[in-house]
Amino acid sequence: MNPLLFMPSPRDIPRVKQAWSKLDYDKLIIKYKPQVEAYAEARKFFLKHTEYTHFVICADDLVIEPCQLGVLLEDAEFMDVVDGLCNIDESQPDTYAIQPEGCNISGEKPDCSYGAWYMKDKKPILPKIRYLKVGHSGAACRVINRETFEKLSFTGGNPTKNGWYDFQMSKDLKELDIPIIVDLEVKMWHMRGEQKPNNEWGYTLFLQR
Repeated sequence: MNPLLFMPSPRDIPRVKQAWSKLDYDKLIIKYKPQVEAYAEARKFFLKHTEYTHFVICADDLVIEPCQLGVLLEDAEFMDVVDGLCNIDESQPDTYAIQPEGCNISGEKPDCSYGAWYMKDKKPILPKIRYLKVGHSGAACRVINRETFEKLSFTGGNPTKNGWYDFQMSKDLKELDIPIIVDLEVKMWHMRGEQKPNNEWGYTLFLQR
């Protein structure tokens, strides 16, 4: 297995950057660029560089420890797509960025109403199992094998609004009949509200281990 870590990074969150420095794999870090540009560039890079077997999405507001990434890569040996688990944001530590099978994915973005996301103590309650098949996931450290990656549109849920790539992937995967599996033992911390995106001039870093 030879994964490429894709890090779309409009922000500079110290705790996340510190965790990234411990991840001993090749990294494609795209700084301060609009999401549409970052994902298009990453897709082109991965398709060109066929030496990589897996594409790993590492959001710049998610703390990913080496042991967590290691477990997901082991999972990816027998799964097409596998995610970790994370909280919605700092204000909702017990609400998780995954939705049950059968959730509504017909719109341009996910249903964010109360009860749409799995929760710790309220319905829908997160089950006490290891692997959970879901209808939508926020793609917490998502690992995608090459065969599946090449089938994904990478257009975003609403390209004109520059976002919702995880939601569009949920739509694509449902249409392809490829399950989204979440390893509930890989629980990461999501720091979405800690820092606003930086509007500086964008650039790309390719770091080889």
